[in-house]
Formats: sequence, structure tokens, C-alpha cells
Amino acid sequence: MAEAKDLDDSLDFLRYFEKYTEARDLITIVQNKLEKKTGTLELRLETLNEDDCKVLADLEPLAKVTCLDLTETGVSTAGLVHLAGSKHLKNLNQLLLGNNNIDDDGCFYLSKVSTFSNLVELNLSANEIGPLGAKLLSASETLTQLETLDLSYNRIQSAGIQALAESSLGGRLKRLTLTDTGMGDDGLDQFGRKASMRQLESLDLSDNQLTDRSVGPLARSEGFPSLRRLVLDNNHLGDDGIYELAEGTLGARLEELCLRCNGLTTDSAISIAKSKSLTQLRQLDLNNNDVRAEGTQALAQSANIQYMEKLDLGENRLNAEGARALAESPHLGNLRELRLNNDNIADEGVTALAQSDKLPSLEALYLEQDNWIRAAGARAIAESDHFSKLKTLVLGLNVIGDEGARYLAESEKLSSLVFLNVIGNKLSSAGEDALRFSSQLNSLKTLELV
Repeated sequence: MAEAKDLDDSLDFLRYFEKYTEARDLITIVQNKLEKKTGTLELRLETLNEDDCKVLADLEPLAKVTCLDLTETGVSTAGLVHLAGSKHLKNLNQLLLGNNNIDDDGCFYLSKVSTFSNLVELNLSANEIGPLGAKLLSASETLTQLETLDLSYNRIQSAGIQALAESSLGGRLKRLTLTDTGMGDDGLDQFGRKASMRQLESLDLSDNQLTDRSVGPLARSEGFPSLRRLVLDNNHLGDDGIYELAEGTLGARLEELCLRCNGLTTDSAISIAKSKSLTQLRQLDLNNNDVRAEGTQALAQSANIQYMEKLDLGENRLNAEGARALAESPHLGNLRELRLNNDNIADEGVTALAQSDKLPSLEALYLEQDNWIRAAGARAIAESDHFSKLKTLVLGLNVIGDEGARYLAESEKLSSLVFLNVIGNKLSSAGEDALRFSSQLNSLKTLELV
């Protein structure tokens, strides 16, 4: 039966070869893609003009497709019009249109036609959408199943943000990504005060020039009762902004908080450590700030990190003292992933981590770039009795040398290691071969040397 079905599908495509001889290459690509992955048509990076979109819209076999990925294909609003009018795309759950040429008119068609009424995920990042496009989507009466929306890298600005915040569409969304949308403080202020997004679980507001002035209303908002993940990377929150988050009610339900590149200092870490709200965190990203050892000590001694599974304190100038504070923490028993890249922790810091019995669940350790880890640090890792669960170890851009490579290669303690990166560690062919042909690292699947 399966062979007969496959034959029928092939005959369908042959009919389209006859009908669209000028689009033979496109139809061949579509056929090959669908044969490899039923239900998903991924045309990412293919070039599609308006006529190509018309051909796609007319392909009857696409009635079985639930995910259509047209990311970076050059699709314009004119091409989208043909897709929106297709009678064969009504079963789509995911429509990925990132990095194309769709404007506000395209949003009009997306929001009005019944073709896309079953969409659960819509990605419109990096197009040409303004406030009007966001308003049109917000007012849609057909996108009733939509749960995930990405409008990143569009200029929807404060007016578009406000429309989303107050819409019934916004009230149904579970995941919303608004990276670099030009919202600014005014947009976030309105968003925090007016939004009633009862279902929203994940919110990404990265790269929006946000400051502490607008974070306060968001932190005190009661409009996000289901929010578990908040991403505020690459803004200008400063320590005052983190104080607002730490004191607000929004944080009481947060499990993941991303704050990289926000001009934070030790005071921010102390605010998080003392917060009566941020008590459920499982993932915390403070990469590329200025937390230092003192801030790390405050976090390490706080019960607020007792559920922490992933912690990123890279590029925070921790030095060995900061690494030692983590190694001595009584609250990191659940930690599975730790990143301390470019923190100058040196052999002393690595040794403290390796000798600690406070990190029994650690599976991934990232110590890349300018940590000045030498052979002694590699030896401490190789001989550790507490890294038996370690699957990922990244030591790139340090100075372990051939001696450190041999310690790792001969380790009887790293039997669970699956991924090892030692790029840029002054290894000769002898050091590389020691790792390549190690008889101890039996689980190793990926070894990155250059």
C-alpha cells in the first residue's frame, strides 16, 4: 500500500512537470524535500520569485504539509498573496517567513485569509513590517490557533507593541519574540501597564534600548501570570533595572532569566540573591557584564539558586575567587550546565571546581577563551572524582599544551565525555594524537582540535 501511495504522489508531481515546465527545478526540489521528510517542506535559502510562489500555491501535494519553511528565500508580499490564496495550504501549523521582503500589506493577507487559520507558529522576523502590520495581525479574527509569534527585527515600534498588548491575539499567545523592534522605553512602559497576556510563557525583548525606567512597570505587571521565560539581553537595564525585577511580582514565576550585556555589576547579583521574588530560577544568564567575584559569592550563598540547572557567568571577571565561590556553594546540587568563559579563573579556579563535591549533577562545563588554564588545570579535571557525569567540556583558547592533552586523554574519570573542545591550546601533533587515539575517552563522539 505504501508503494502505491508513493507512486500516486510521484504521478502528481509528473503532472506538475508538464504544467509548469519553466518551474521544473523548483518542483524537483519540492519533491525531493517531501520524500525525505513527510509533512515538512523546508526551502530555506532557495530563491523564490512571485511566479515560484504561484507554483507552490498550486501544488496539490502540499495539502499534506504542516510545516512550510521559506526563511530567507526572497519572498515578497506579492508572492505571499499567492500562498495566502492557496487551497492546498490549509493544514499548515508552522509558517516560517523570516528574513524576507514582506511588508504591512503582507500582514493584511496573513491576518484576513482563512488559509492560515490552523497556524500555531508564525515567524515574520527580519521583514519590512511596521506598526500598521503589527496592528493588522493583532486584529486578526482568523489566526485563532496561533501560539508562537516572532516579529523580531521589524520596526513595529511603540504603537505596534501597544496593539499586541491589548489584543485578543496577544491574550492567546504562549511565546512572543520582539527582539530589536524599536519598542524603546515608551513601548515597554505601555506593554507592562496594558498587556493582559494570560497564556504567555516566553517573552524575548532583547536589543530594544530598554532601561530601568520601563522595566519597573513590567516587573510589577499582573498581566503575565504564566510567564516562565524572560529574555532582556543587550539592553541598558543597569543595576537599577535588575533591582526593579528583583523587587517586582513578575519574577515570582520566572524559571529562565537572560540578562547578558546589560551593564550590570556586583549590585545586580546581590539584588538577585536577596530577591524575595526570584526564587524559582532554573536558568540564569549574566554573560558579558561585570558581576565579579563578590557578586558571584552573593549568588552562590543564596537559596534563590537552589533549583538552578544552567548558569552563565562568562565574561564577568570572576577570577579564581569567583570560581571558588561556586565550588563551595551549598545550593548548586541541580546544576547541569556551567559557563565561565573569559573569566580568568586560571588553574586555581578550575582545581576548586574539580575538587568540589557540591556539583554532583554537572554535565556541561564551558571554560573557553582566556581563562589561562594550563596543564595543571587540565590535570585537575582529568583526575576529578566529581566529574563522572560530565558530557561536554570546552577548553578552547587556553594553554593546556601537550601535557594537558595527555592528562585528558589518559583520564579514567571522564568516561562519560561525549564532546571535547581544545581548540587553540598550543597542541602539537603529539598532543592531538593523544586525544584522537585515547583508549580511555570511549564515549567521545566529537573532538574539536582546530
